[in-house]
Amino acid sequence: MERDRVGVVIRTLNESALIGRCLETLAAQRPGFDLDVLVVDSGSTDATVAIAEQHGARVLHMRPEDFDYSRALNAGIAEVEGDVILLLSAHAIPVDDDWIASMLAPFEDPAVAGVASRQVPWDDAPWDEVSRLAATFGRDRREFEAGTDPGHILFSNAASAIRRSAWEALPFTLPAAEDLDWARRVVAAGGTIVYEPAAEAYHSHLESPRAKARRLIDVNRVNGPRTLRRTLREAAGLAAREARAILALDEPASRKAAHLAESAQVAVFYVRDFGRSGSTAERRREDPVGAA
Repeated sequence: MERDRVGVVIRTLNESALIGRCLETLAAQRPGFDLDVLVVDSGSTDATVAIAEQHGARVLHMRPEDFDYSRALNAGIAEVEGDVILLLSAHAIPVDDDWIASMLAPFEDPAVAGVASRQVPWDDAPWDEVSRLAATFGRDRREFEAGTDPGHILFSNAASAIRRSAWEALPFTLPAAEDLDWARRVVAAGGTIVYEPAAEAYHSHLESPRAKARRLIDVNRVNGPRTLRRTLREAAGLAAREARAILALDEPASRKAAHLAESAQVAVFYVRDFGRSGSTAERRREDPVGAA
């Protein structure tokens, strides 16, 4: 697999702090790969595009008002070469130089349509991101095949790889949470999704309470019919789980109080914003940094 050309699609919006490191890490991968790297930028106003071009990446420009996650990914995948395409957010950085090899290995099985990388937090990640990533991205390899409960499938396009033929049969469709939706459709159609913990990438967020709520909303929109009662129940469950985790932290009472206040804000925004109208692009402009 490593002798074949591999496409790489990197989504960016104001990622000047990390896009250079991302591209340098990809260039250093072992044993050496023929990469076709494309940055899909959706309106950066910092040096993201210049840095990407300095590192030899091609750049596909997308108007901010046209952005959603599926549009950006579909446009990028259509432009790169390779039977397997790596998908990254610019702030998701492979931990070591063997990441691509680990991501490609599962594709030796022709049934494998997509591979999800393990995600580990950056050193400055807040407590809840550390907890979330540890709970979601464990150390055990998992395969999701036909018959798997859709709610148990793990897939994230922050750091993933997909087989082109699987994408051609089932392109991304949703404006957000497109990765989970795609993986579920792939498995329902008889394909296999692999979670490969041997491939690790740094990826965590420093988000406002509202941004955290909206990320949860994007994920839960794909989980069946929606009622206000269900949304309230989910918000209450979220607040209760976080309260238990916060109270168990080895931190001063003042910091625990601050965490609890922020958690309550997330729950309130979760209820308030779930039914809020507005496109992904419109919502994203309110929290633009690292939102690609």
